[in-house]
Amino acid sequence: MKSGFVQRCLITAGFTAGLLTFDVGPLWSQAKLDYKVVPILQPMKDRAPTPEFTLATPEGKKLSLKDFRGKVVLLNFWASWCVPCREEMPAMEKLYQEYKEKNFVVLAVAVKDRKQDAIDFVKELKLSYPIALDPDAQVGNLYGAWGLPATYLIGPKGEGLARGWGPAEWYNKAARNLIKDLVDGKR
Repeated sequence: MKSGFVQRCLITAGFTAGLLTFDVGPLWSQAKLDYKVVPILQPMKDRAPTPEFTLATPEGKKLSLKDFRGKVVLLNFWASWCVPCREEMPAMEKLYQEYKEKNFVVLAVAVKDRKQDAIDFVKELKLSYPIALDPDAQVGNLYGAWGLPATYLIGPKGEGLARGWGPAEWYNKAARNLIKDLVDGKR
């Protein structure tokens, strides 16, 4: 009986010592982010891989989502005829300029838009982030972008982090802090 008691005490002591030496630093730094600081965003609970796609740029080059692995991607579906898109895209440009050197990219997909209209829109707003054309809305439909704008935040491994429908203020303090936390490795 004593040996069983002693054995249980030793196991408990060993377990407790193991807990005390367990490094909880990384767990603390990986606290879940509040994606709702950008009111349109809803976190994606399963963090499943996002659908892969390849589209043409206005210059005729091929662009794939996988080209941006290792970066946090703000995938935005838009159109030149979409007034809320016109309102939010300059803020996305500022966000892109601030974080593009920190493994962040805005990837804007023009949905059901004429190529020349998309080109004129990009020039008018002086957008420098990557643009892709989805004239038949195949990729937009794949992502469920039935209304515009629609936005997805995608992690560096291609995992879906959050999604939202409608315009957002992408350069306010809360949005900038969210993107900073994402590029700093917080998820």
